[in-house]
Amino acid sequence: MQALDFDRARISWTTKAGIDGSWRVIASACQESGDCIYLAPAVMAGEIFGTGRLPRHPPYSYQLVATRRRHAIIRESEPPALEDSDAENEATFSSFDIQAPRYPAKLMEIGSLYSAALAETWPISGRLKMRGRSGELWNLEFPVSHISTRASQFQIESGPVLIPSNTVDIAEASIIGGCYLAYLFLNKPSEVELLAWGPTKNLRRSFVRFARIDNIETEILSRQPM
Repeated sequence: MQALDFDRARISWTTKAGIDGSWRVIASACQESGDCIYLAPAVMAGEIFGTGRLPRHPPYSYQLVATRRRHAIIRESEPPALEDSDAENEATFSSFDIQAPRYPAKLMEIGSLYSAALAETWPISGRLKMRGRSGELWNLEFPVSHISTRASQFQIESGPVLIPSNTVDIAEASIIGGCYLAYLFLNKPSEVELLAWGPTKNLRRSFVRFARIDNIETEILSRQPM
């Protein structure tokens, strides 16, 4: 068994203007065929190689969702004024690469998620297996950001993660690169609850759109000792 190595996974590119860049990977969604979508963390926009004030004004955040062929950029400002974008990688970059190394992983039993075991195996990651509407299997991977345990109980709160839009309908949630962005809540191996990103009453987007997905399979993974 193997797991995505989030400590080393990154998206790298060279723009047509000759600027090299790298972005950490914080979540993935992969089909059984091997086609994957990757999520980078949100950052605040800056004046690249600027000599004065570096944060852009007015300020806005941006975030990358990418496959090996296409990428989407999510932009969020206050007040909402910027649009998201979606394009072929070759239209924007002279090179674009996704490094997604994997490491030998050990499956942790749900009943073994207690303090001493976690101290020995940290960091851990999660994998959710779910079916799309046409029956294709999706494997969603993410580093576990927060976990609570008590006796045989556990609860994971993590994210944002990528939820392929063909696995569930989330009313009024935004779809970027074929996926919803969502924070997840998990305390049953067969069910996950989500707060997905979408517009609020003031038009600003936030993680407010609720959904629940049943009939999933949960795996908690740690690095296999060498």
